[in-house]
Amino acid sequence: MEKNGKVKKPIFKKWWFWLIVVIVIIGAVGGGKGKTDKADNKKDNKVETKSESKKQEVAQATPVTFEQMVTDYKANGSAADEKYKNKELEFTGKVTKITDGVISGSDVTIEAGKFTDNEYMETTATVNIKDKEVAKTLVSGQEYTFTAKGTGAVVLDGGWVSNLTFKDGSIK
Repeated sequence: MEKNGKVKKPIFKKWWFWLIVVIVIIGAVGGGKGKTDKADNKKDNKVETKSESKKQEVAQATPVTFEQMVTDYKANGSAADEKYKNKELEFTGKVTKITDGVISGSDVTIEAGKFTDNEYMETTATVNIKDKEVAKTLVSGQEYTFTAKGTGAVVLDGGWVSNLTFKDGSIK
């Protein structure tokens, strides 16, 4: 294996050989991950959609009153969060304001009531409704029944609950 007095290296000792080997291995291992059979992918999506819709049908909204929620948040905010956060709730209230949501949808402000001795401290509830077209049908001053997931409460010094917050709201 001499050529003009030089000893030729075997092919497996050349750097470019190992570069090609690494590229082939990466291609073989990673190449199959991105490709899926379209039929399998669609079948997986259908199964997931069916199970999600079943969960939504099973999850019934729990009727609550603003008074009960305020009482619970005053007594123990952590326990109230556990009871109401991300739970589907049903409540009724008078709409006072409808505005564009901070992030998305529309925010509907509802009179929750006065739960303190101070006549100036009124509790409100804010429901974010993703579908702006639904929110456009609401009229300030009218009473509606809503379903929405609780997201928490704003509790100020002295235990006054100034605002109850909800997401994924809809009109019942």
